[in-house]
Amino acid sequence: MAFLISFIDLFPQSKYLLKCREDVLELSQRIALAQVGTIEKRRTNSGDVEKYLHSVGLKIGESYCAAGQYYCFSGAVKILRLPISFIPIKRTGNVNRMFEDAVQGGMISGYVLNENDLIVWRKGKSGRGHIERVIIPGKAGWATTIGFNVRKYDSCRNKYVEGVFLMRRNIYEPLQRMRVRGIIGFAVIKGRN
Repeated sequence: MAFLISFIDLFPQSKYLLKCREDVLELSQRIALAQVGTIEKRRTNSGDVEKYLHSVGLKIGESYCAAGQYYCFSGAVKILRLPISFIPIKRTGNVNRMFEDAVQGGMISGYVLNENDLIVWRKGKSGRGHIERVIIPGKAGWATTIGFNVRKYDSCRNKYVEGVFLMRRNIYEPLQRMRVRGIIGFAVIKGRN
């Protein structure tokens, strides 16, 4: 029982909504979908994935799961010719900083998955984590997501590769040794104002 209580204290089920223009959210999703299939060069966090790292000022070889999510929003505001202040998430390659920024600036919401939500995982109390974008929410906490810096078996190459892929995740199940820390959602601002 003590373990359960400490687990809940460590990872409360929370979701925070950030304001985002509808056109930015829609276009960022299209950009994210266009990234699916991007593969790293020799599993070194380099190659075609360097553009994600560059978008948040990270060096080649660093983790890019959060950088990839930021890249999609950054690309959307660039195409729409909007200032970077219209990017709803923090410019960082650190998943936990991105989530903490949402906690500080967002509105608390019900713990339910919606399209475009960002699921945030954290390893214990460490600074390590992972983030993926929900493309298709399902039932009982399941979702199809777009994950940057994820590993998948490539049957054509007969080996595991890392890059950007569609994944199947559940917010109530661990991801490797990580648990869901929370969800970043979006309060959609209608129109193009």
